[in-house]
Amino acid sequence: MQRRSFLYATASAAVLVAFRNSLSFAKGEPAVPADPLLSPWTGPYGGTPPFNKIKPASFKPALTKAMELKRTELAAIAGTKEAATFDNTIGALEDSGRPFARTEAILGVYTSTLNDKTMQAIEKEVSPVLAAFSDEITQNEPLFARIKAVHDGRKAAKLAPDQLRITEVVYRNFARRGAALGKPQKVRLAEINKQLASLYTTFGQNQLADEEGQTLLLETDADLAGLPDTLRAALAPPKGFKGKAKGVISNTRSSVDPFLTYSPRRDLREKAWRMFISRGDTGAHDNKPVITQILTLRGERAKLLGFASHAHWAADDNMAKTPDAAMALMMKVWKAATLRVREEVADMQKIADAEKANLKIEPWDYRFYAEKVRQAKYDLDQNEVKQYCPLGKMRDAMFWAANQL
Repeated sequence: MQRRSFLYATASAAVLVAFRNSLSFAKGEPAVPADPLLSPWTGPYGGTPPFNKIKPASFKPALTKAMELKRTELAAIAGTKEAATFDNTIGALEDSGRPFARTEAILGVYTSTLNDKTMQAIEKEVSPVLAAFSDEITQNEPLFARIKAVHDGRKAAKLAPDQLRITEVVYRNFARRGAALGKPQKVRLAEINKQLASLYTTFGQNQLADEEGQTLLLETDADLAGLPDTLRAALAPPKGFKGKAKGVISNTRSSVDPFLTYSPRRDLREKAWRMFISRGDTGAHDNKPVITQILTLRGERAKLLGFASHAHWAADDNMAKTPDAAMALMMKVWKAATLRVREEVADMQKIADAEKANLKIEPWDYRFYAEKVRQAKYDLDQNEVKQYCPLGKMRDAMFWAANQL
Protein backbone atom coordinates (compact mmCIF):
# COMPACT_ATOMS: atom_id res chain seq x y z
CA MET A 1 0.00 0.00 0.00
CA GLN A 2 1.35 3.38 -0.93
CA ARG A 3 2.00 5.97 1.76
CA ARG A 4 3.07 8.74 -0.62
CA SER A 5 2.78 9.39 -4.31
CA PHE A 6 5.40 7.36 -6.19
CA LEU A 7 5.63 10.11 -8.81
CA TYR A 8 6.08 12.82 -6.18
CA ALA A 9 8.70 10.88 -4.23
CA THR A 10 10.63 9.95 -7.37
CA ALA A 11 10.61 13.49 -8.73
CA SER A 12 11.74 14.89 -5.37
CA ALA A 13 14.63 12.43 -5.12
CA ALA A 14 15.71 13.07 -8.71
CA VAL A 15 15.61 16.85 -8.31
CA LEU A 16 17.63 16.80 -5.08
CA VAL A 17 20.33 14.51 -6.46
CA ALA A 18 20.53 16.39 -9.76
CA PHE A 19 20.79 19.72 -7.93
CA ARG A 20 23.60 18.38 -5.76
CA ASN A 21 25.51 17.28 -8.84
CA SER A 22 25.12 20.72 -10.41
CA LEU A 23 26.74 22.67 -7.57
CA SER A 24 29.58 24.89 -8.74
CA PHE A 25 32.17 23.21 -6.50
CA ALA A 26 31.25 19.64 -7.52
CA LYS A 27 34.45 17.83 -8.52
CA GLY A 28 33.13 14.44 -9.59
CA GLU A 29 33.18 11.19 -7.66
CA PRO A 30 35.23 8.05 -7.11
CA ALA A 31 34.81 4.97 -9.27
CA VAL A 32 31.96 2.77 -8.12
CA PRO A 33 30.98 -0.85 -8.83
CA ALA A 34 28.57 -1.49 -11.71
CA ASP A 35 25.52 -1.43 -9.47
CA PRO A 36 22.30 0.39 -10.50
CA LEU A 37 21.93 1.73 -6.96
CA LEU A 38 25.49 3.09 -6.79
CA SER A 39 26.16 4.17 -10.36
CA PRO A 40 25.48 7.71 -11.63
CA TRP A 41 22.02 8.17 -13.13
CA THR A 42 21.74 8.76 -16.86
CA GLY A 43 19.17 10.50 -19.00
CA PRO A 44 17.56 13.95 -19.05
CA TYR A 45 17.07 16.32 -16.12
CA GLY A 46 20.39 15.37 -14.56
CA GLY A 47 19.59 11.68 -14.75
CA THR A 48 16.71 9.54 -13.53
CA PRO A 49 16.70 6.53 -11.17
CA PRO A 50 16.95 3.16 -13.00
CA PHE A 51 13.97 1.58 -11.27
CA ASN A 52 13.73 -1.18 -13.88
CA LYS A 53 17.12 -2.51 -12.76
CA ILE A 54 16.68 -2.32 -9.00
CA LYS A 55 15.88 -5.29 -6.78
CA PRO A 56 15.03 -4.94 -3.07
CA ALA A 57 17.68 -7.52 -2.13
CA SER A 58 20.32 -5.13 -3.49
CA PHE A 59 19.66 -2.36 -0.99
CA LYS A 60 21.61 -3.69 2.00
CA PRO A 61 24.82 -4.59 0.15
CA ALA A 62 24.62 -1.35 -1.85
CA LEU A 63 24.21 0.73 1.31
CA THR A 64 27.12 -1.07 2.95
CA LYS A 65 29.34 -0.34 -0.05
CA ALA A 66 28.10 3.26 -0.30
CA MET A 67 28.92 3.88 3.36
CA GLU A 68 32.40 2.43 2.85
CA LEU A 69 32.99 4.76 -0.09
CA LYS A 70 31.80 7.77 1.87
CA ARG A 71 33.94 6.84 4.88
CA THR A 72 36.98 6.75 2.60
CA GLU A 73 36.17 10.19 1.20
CA LEU A 74 35.57 11.68 4.66
CA ALA A 75 38.79 10.17 6.02
CA ALA A 76 40.68 11.86 3.20
CA ILE A 77 39.06 15.21 4.00
CA ALA A 78 39.64 14.92 7.75
CA GLY A 79 43.25 13.80 7.25
CA THR A 80 44.28 16.54 4.83
CA LYS A 81 47.61 18.06 5.89
CA GLU A 82 46.89 21.51 4.47
CA ALA A 83 45.06 24.14 6.49
CA ALA A 84 41.30 23.93 6.24
CA THR A 85 39.77 25.94 3.41
CA PHE A 86 36.36 26.02 1.82
CA ASP A 87 37.51 23.95 -1.16
CA ASN A 88 39.36 21.20 0.71
CA THR A 89 36.82 20.91 3.54
CA ILE A 90 33.30 22.29 3.05
CA GLY A 91 33.24 21.92 -0.73
CA ALA A 92 34.82 18.48 -0.54
CA LEU A 93 32.35 17.42 2.15
CA GLU A 94 29.37 18.57 0.11
CA ASP A 95 30.75 16.78 -2.93
CA SER A 96 31.33 13.50 -1.08
CA GLY A 97 29.06 10.51 -0.80
CA ARG A 98 27.24 10.69 -4.12
CA PRO A 99 26.74 6.90 -4.37
CA PHE A 100 25.38 6.95 -0.83
CA ALA A 101 23.04 9.86 -1.64
CA ARG A 102 21.68 8.06 -4.69
CA THR A 103 21.14 4.79 -2.84
CA GLU A 104 19.51 6.49 0.13
CA ALA A 105 17.25 8.53 -2.17
CA ILE A 106 15.98 5.43 -3.97
CA LEU A 107 15.56 3.60 -0.67
CA GLY A 108 13.38 6.50 0.47
CA VAL A 109 11.20 6.15 -2.62
CA TYR A 110 10.74 2.41 -2.03
CA THR A 111 10.04 2.63 1.70
CA SER A 112 7.55 5.48 1.30
CA THR A 113 5.61 4.33 -1.75
CA LEU A 114 6.36 0.65 -2.54
CA ASN A 115 6.58 -0.63 1.00
CA ASP A 116 5.63 -4.31 0.81
CA LYS A 117 6.63 -6.88 3.45
CA THR A 118 10.10 -7.28 1.95
CA MET A 119 10.79 -3.54 2.02
CA GLN A 120 9.33 -3.21 5.52
CA ALA A 121 11.84 -5.77 6.79
CA ILE A 122 14.68 -3.97 5.02
CA GLU A 123 13.57 -0.59 6.36
CA LYS A 124 13.39 -1.94 9.91
CA GLU A 125 16.91 -3.32 9.64
CA VAL A 126 18.65 -0.41 7.93
CA SER A 127 16.99 2.56 9.70
CA PRO A 128 19.11 2.31 12.88
CA VAL A 129 22.19 1.57 10.76
CA LEU A 130 21.66 4.77 8.78
CA ALA A 131 21.08 6.72 11.99
CA ALA A 132 24.35 5.38 13.40
CA PHE A 133 26.18 6.29 10.19
CA SER A 134 24.83 9.83 10.40
CA ASP A 135 26.11 10.13 13.97
CA GLU A 136 29.44 8.64 12.94
CA ILE A 137 29.87 11.50 10.48
CA THR A 138 28.66 14.18 12.87
CA GLN A 139 30.90 12.90 15.67
CA ASN A 140 34.03 12.74 13.50
CA GLU A 141 36.17 15.10 15.58
CA PRO A 142 38.96 15.80 13.04
CA LEU A 143 36.34 16.53 10.39
CA PHE A 144 34.38 18.87 12.65
CA ALA A 145 37.59 20.64 13.68
CA ARG A 146 38.23 21.48 10.03
CA ILE A 147 34.63 22.58 9.51
CA LYS A 148 34.89 24.83 12.56
CA ALA A 149 38.18 26.29 11.32
CA VAL A 150 36.60 27.27 7.99
CA HIS A 151 33.54 28.62 9.78
CA ASP A 152 35.58 30.69 12.24
CA GLY A 153 37.66 32.18 9.42
CA ARG A 154 34.82 32.63 6.95
CA LYS A 155 34.84 36.42 6.98
CA ALA A 156 38.59 36.77 6.65
CA ALA A 157 38.55 34.27 3.78
CA LYS A 158 36.16 36.53 1.83
CA LEU A 159 34.07 33.62 0.65
CA ALA A 160 31.57 34.03 -2.17
CA PRO A 161 27.96 34.42 -0.95
CA ASP A 162 27.02 30.82 -1.79
CA GLN A 163 30.18 29.49 -0.14
CA LEU A 164 29.52 31.59 2.96
CA ARG A 165 25.96 30.32 3.22
CA ILE A 166 26.94 26.67 2.78
CA THR A 167 29.72 27.01 5.37
CA GLU A 168 27.29 28.43 7.92
CA VAL A 169 24.67 25.77 7.21
CA VAL A 170 27.15 22.87 7.41
CA TYR A 171 28.65 24.13 10.68
CA ARG A 172 25.23 24.74 12.18
CA ASN A 173 23.98 21.30 11.17
CA PHE A 174 26.97 19.58 12.78
CA ALA A 175 26.67 21.69 15.94
CA ARG A 176 22.92 21.07 16.23
CA ARG A 177 23.55 17.34 15.99
CA GLY A 178 26.00 17.28 18.86
CA ALA A 179 29.40 17.54 17.17
CA ALA A 180 30.74 19.70 20.01
CA LEU A 181 29.50 17.49 22.88
CA GLY A 182 31.74 15.53 25.21
CA LYS A 183 32.31 11.83 24.59
CA PRO A 184 29.76 10.46 27.13
CA GLN A 185 27.10 12.79 25.74
CA LYS A 186 27.93 11.75 22.17
CA VAL A 187 27.59 8.08 23.06
CA ARG A 188 24.18 8.63 24.63
CA LEU A 189 23.07 10.85 21.75
CA ALA A 190 23.95 8.13 19.24
CA GLU A 191 21.97 5.60 21.29
CA ILE A 192 18.96 7.91 21.32
CA ASN A 193 19.12 8.52 17.58
CA LYS A 194 19.26 4.79 16.85
CA GLN A 195 16.27 4.18 19.11
CA LEU A 196 14.34 7.01 17.48
CA ALA A 197 15.10 5.70 14.00
CA SER A 198 13.65 2.32 14.97
CA LEU A 199 10.63 3.92 16.63
CA TYR A 200 9.89 6.11 13.60
CA THR A 201 9.95 2.99 11.43
CA THR A 202 7.68 1.13 13.86
CA PHE A 203 5.26 4.06 13.91
CA GLY A 204 5.01 4.16 10.13
CA GLN A 205 4.71 0.41 9.77
CA ASN A 206 1.99 0.22 12.42
CA GLN A 207 -0.05 2.75 10.49
CA LEU A 208 0.67 0.97 7.24
CA ALA A 209 -0.45 -2.36 8.73
CA ASP A 210 -3.84 -0.86 9.58
CA GLU A 211 -4.08 0.66 6.11
CA GLU A 212 -3.42 -2.73 4.52
CA GLY A 213 -5.39 -4.84 6.97
CA GLN A 214 -8.62 -2.86 7.29
CA THR A 215 -11.27 -2.34 4.62
CA LEU A 216 -14.91 -1.33 4.40
CA LEU A 217 -16.93 -3.56 2.08
CA LEU A 218 -19.71 -2.13 -0.08
CA GLU A 219 -21.93 -5.17 -0.39
CA THR A 220 -24.92 -3.99 -2.42
CA ASP A 221 -25.72 -1.67 -5.30
CA ALA A 222 -27.34 0.64 -2.75
CA ASP A 223 -23.94 1.02 -1.06
CA LEU A 224 -22.58 2.41 -4.34
CA ALA A 225 -25.41 4.89 -4.83
CA GLY A 226 -24.36 8.39 -5.83
CA LEU A 227 -20.76 7.50 -6.61
CA PRO A 228 -19.29 8.72 -9.93
CA ASP A 229 -18.35 6.03 -12.43
CA THR A 230 -14.64 6.78 -11.98
CA LEU A 231 -14.91 6.22 -8.23
CA ARG A 232 -16.94 3.04 -8.68
CA ALA A 233 -14.19 1.74 -10.94
CA ALA A 234 -11.52 2.71 -8.40
CA LEU A 235 -13.38 0.91 -5.60
CA ALA A 236 -13.99 -2.27 -7.59
CA PRO A 237 -12.75 -5.38 -5.74
CA PRO A 238 -9.15 -6.13 -6.69
CA LYS A 239 -8.25 -9.17 -8.75
CA GLY A 240 -8.27 -12.28 -6.60
CA PHE A 241 -10.59 -10.74 -3.99
CA LYS A 242 -12.50 -13.42 -2.10
CA GLY A 243 -16.06 -12.36 -1.45
CA LYS A 244 -19.15 -10.93 -3.11
CA ALA A 245 -18.60 -7.25 -2.34
CA LYS A 246 -19.54 -4.68 -4.98
CA GLY A 247 -16.78 -2.37 -3.81
CA VAL A 248 -13.90 -2.18 -1.34
CA ILE A 249 -12.80 0.98 0.49
CA SER A 250 -9.20 0.58 1.58
CA ASN A 251 -8.05 2.39 4.70
CA THR A 252 -6.16 5.10 2.82
CA ARG A 253 -6.87 8.75 2.19
CA SER A 254 -7.01 8.22 -1.57
CA SER A 255 -9.84 5.73 -1.09
CA VAL A 256 -11.69 7.20 1.89
CA ASP A 257 -11.79 10.90 0.96
CA PRO A 258 -13.55 10.48 -2.41
CA PHE A 259 -16.11 8.19 -0.78
CA LEU A 260 -16.75 10.77 1.95
CA THR A 261 -17.19 13.40 -0.76
CA TYR A 262 -19.74 11.61 -2.94
CA SER A 263 -21.57 8.91 -0.98
CA PRO A 264 -25.07 9.88 0.21
CA ARG A 265 -24.97 6.93 2.64
CA ARG A 266 -24.29 8.68 5.92
CA ASP A 267 -24.00 5.40 7.83
CA LEU A 268 -21.23 4.20 5.51
CA ARG A 269 -19.51 7.59 5.57
CA GLU A 270 -19.28 7.38 9.34
CA LYS A 271 -17.84 3.87 9.20
CA ALA A 272 -15.25 4.92 6.61
CA TRP A 273 -14.29 8.02 8.58
CA ARG A 274 -13.93 6.15 11.87
CA MET A 275 -11.88 3.42 10.20
CA PHE A 276 -9.51 6.01 8.76
CA ILE A 277 -8.94 8.08 11.91
CA SER A 278 -8.33 4.92 13.97
CA ARG A 279 -5.20 3.86 12.05
CA GLY A 280 -2.42 3.03 14.49
CA ASP A 281 -4.66 3.82 17.44
CA THR A 282 -5.80 0.47 18.81
CA GLY A 283 -4.96 -3.21 18.96
CA ALA A 284 -1.70 -4.79 17.88
CA HIS A 285 -0.68 -1.68 15.95
CA ASP A 286 -1.41 0.88 18.67
CA ASN A 287 1.06 3.73 18.25
CA LYS A 288 0.36 5.46 21.55
CA PRO A 289 3.15 3.61 23.43
CA VAL A 290 5.47 4.33 20.50
CA ILE A 291 4.59 8.03 20.65
CA THR A 292 5.29 8.08 24.39
CA GLN A 293 8.78 6.64 23.82
CA ILE A 294 9.47 9.08 20.99
CA LEU A 295 8.48 12.07 23.11
CA THR A 296 10.60 10.88 26.04
CA LEU A 297 13.69 10.33 23.88
CA ARG A 298 13.23 13.61 22.03
CA GLY A 299 13.07 15.43 25.34
CA GLU A 300 16.25 13.77 26.57
CA ARG A 301 18.04 14.52 23.31
CA ALA A 302 17.02 18.17 23.46
CA LYS A 303 18.47 18.49 26.96
CA LEU A 304 21.74 16.88 25.81
CA LEU A 305 21.94 19.45 23.01
CA GLY A 306 21.29 22.35 25.37
CA PHE A 307 17.62 23.05 24.63
CA ALA A 308 14.69 23.21 27.00
CA SER A 309 12.57 20.86 24.88
CA HIS A 310 12.39 19.18 21.49
CA ALA A 311 10.15 22.04 20.37
CA HIS A 312 12.89 24.55 21.23
CA TRP A 313 15.47 22.47 19.31
CA ALA A 314 13.23 22.10 16.24
CA ALA A 315 12.14 25.75 16.15
CA ASP A 316 15.68 27.07 16.59
CA ASP A 317 16.57 26.12 13.02
CA ASN A 318 13.39 27.55 11.51
CA MET A 319 11.96 30.99 10.90
CA ALA A 320 9.98 31.06 14.15
CA LYS A 321 13.13 30.42 16.26
CA THR A 322 11.11 29.67 19.41
CA PRO A 323 7.99 27.61 20.26
CA ASP A 324 6.41 30.75 21.73
CA ALA A 325 6.80 32.59 18.43
CA ALA A 326 5.28 29.66 16.53
CA MET A 327 2.37 29.49 18.97
CA ALA A 328 1.84 33.25 18.74
CA LEU A 329 1.62 33.01 14.96
CA MET A 330 -0.90 30.20 15.18
CA MET A 331 -3.03 32.07 17.71
CA LYS A 332 -2.88 35.15 15.49
CA VAL A 333 -4.78 33.31 12.76
CA TRP A 334 -6.75 30.99 15.04
CA LYS A 335 -9.74 33.28 15.57
CA ALA A 336 -10.16 34.03 11.87
CA ALA A 337 -9.65 30.38 10.94
CA THR A 338 -12.21 29.04 13.40
CA LEU A 339 -14.66 31.74 12.35
CA ARG A 340 -14.30 30.66 8.73
CA VAL A 341 -14.83 27.01 9.64
CA ARG A 342 -18.03 27.92 11.49
CA GLU A 343 -19.22 29.81 8.41
CA GLU A 344 -18.49 26.80 6.20
CA VAL A 345 -20.33 24.43 8.54
CA ALA A 346 -23.27 26.85 8.69
CA ASP A 347 -23.48 26.80 4.88
CA MET A 348 -23.46 23.00 4.96
CA GLN A 349 -26.10 22.90 7.68
CA LYS A 350 -28.39 25.15 5.61
CA ILE A 351 -28.28 22.70 2.73
CA ALA A 352 -28.84 19.72 5.04
CA ASP A 353 -31.83 21.49 6.61
CA ALA A 354 -33.24 22.45 3.20
CA GLU A 355 -33.04 18.80 2.17
CA LYS A 356 -34.76 17.84 5.44
CA ALA A 357 -31.84 15.54 6.23
CA ASN A 358 -32.59 15.84 9.96
CA LEU A 359 -28.94 15.85 11.02
CA LYS A 360 -26.25 17.98 12.59
CA ILE A 361 -23.07 18.23 10.52
CA GLU A 362 -20.48 15.79 11.86
CA PRO A 363 -16.90 15.13 10.67
CA TRP A 364 -18.04 12.37 8.28
CA ASP A 365 -20.51 14.83 6.71
CA TYR A 366 -18.00 17.59 6.06
CA ARG A 367 -16.72 16.57 2.61
CA PHE A 368 -20.13 15.46 1.36
CA TYR A 369 -21.81 18.74 2.19
CA ALA A 370 -18.78 20.83 1.23
CA GLU A 371 -19.19 19.39 -2.28
CA LYS A 372 -22.87 20.34 -2.24
CA VAL A 373 -21.98 23.89 -1.16
CA ARG A 374 -19.37 24.09 -3.93
CA GLN A 375 -21.89 23.05 -6.54
CA ALA A 376 -24.58 25.38 -5.19
CA LYS A 377 -22.33 28.44 -4.94
CA TYR A 378 -19.95 27.98 -7.84
CA ASP A 379 -21.55 25.32 -10.06
CA LEU A 380 -18.23 23.48 -9.85
CA ASP A 381 -18.12 19.72 -10.28
CA GLN A 382 -14.75 18.15 -9.47
CA ASN A 383 -15.44 15.32 -11.89
CA GLU A 384 -15.74 17.83 -14.72
CA VAL A 385 -12.33 19.27 -13.84
CA LYS A 386 -10.61 15.87 -13.82
CA GLN A 387 -10.80 15.51 -17.59
CA TYR A 388 -8.37 18.41 -17.90
CA CYS A 389 -5.82 16.80 -15.57
CA PRO A 390 -4.85 13.42 -17.08
CA LEU A 391 -1.91 11.60 -15.53
CA GLY A 392 0.40 12.24 -18.47
CA LYS A 393 -0.16 15.99 -18.33
CA MET A 394 0.29 16.08 -14.55
CA ARG A 395 3.57 14.17 -14.91
CA ASP A 396 4.78 16.59 -17.59
CA ALA A 397 3.82 19.54 -15.39
CA MET A 398 5.73 18.13 -12.42
CA PHE A 399 8.91 17.62 -14.42
CA TRP A 400 8.51 21.03 -16.06
CA ALA A 401 8.31 22.67 -12.64
CA ALA A 402 11.31 20.68 -11.40
CA ASN A 403 13.30 21.72 -14.48
CA GLN A 404 12.48 25.40 -13.89
CA LEU A 405 13.84 25.14 -10.36
